[in-house]
Amino acid sequence: MTPWYLRWLLKIFLDAGATPADLLHGLDVRDDGSHWTYTWKSIREIRHPAGWVMHRLSAWIGPNGQVLPLPSQRRAAADARRRAEQEARRREWEATAQAAGYVPGLGPATDAVENEADLEDPAATPAGPATGPNEAFRAARAEMERRCQEKAALEEEMIAEWRVQRARRVS
Repeated sequence: MTPWYLRWLLKIFLDAGATPADLLHGLDVRDDGSHWTYTWKSIREIRHPAGWVMHRLSAWIGPNGQVLPLPSQRRAAADARRRAEQEARRREWEATAQAAGYVPGLGPATDAVENEADLEDPAATPAGPATGPNEAFRAARAEMERRCQEKAALEEEMIAEWRVQRARRVS
């Protein structure tokens, strides 16, 4: 099939807003969710591809000739419904909060600012000189290194012992 012919066949679906994923889904799944079966082993066994495509996609055309809601459209409708429900809950919560006297965005009461220096952004002020690890960290690090060296020495001993035993078995 040429691209022109395929577009002509799929015009009703493309005009209804079908995406390529909708069309591929329509070739494999009926509108009720049941899957089409494949009775052929290779695409070469399909004698009339255009007829096969239209037969498969005809399951997505209603009795009045209109395209039934496609998967992407169903998902979009479900998303819109969910967003509307969330917005309704948000408005309900705001109304309840307002009735209870809750004012969002206000923190605890603070004293008046005494000078403009207090208004500066604390992130903008320098933090001071960088400091290194403290003594507890250094001690823990030294202990970890000592244990790693001990473990390595024990492993070397075990390997040396294994080699001696292996040499005795071989000779």
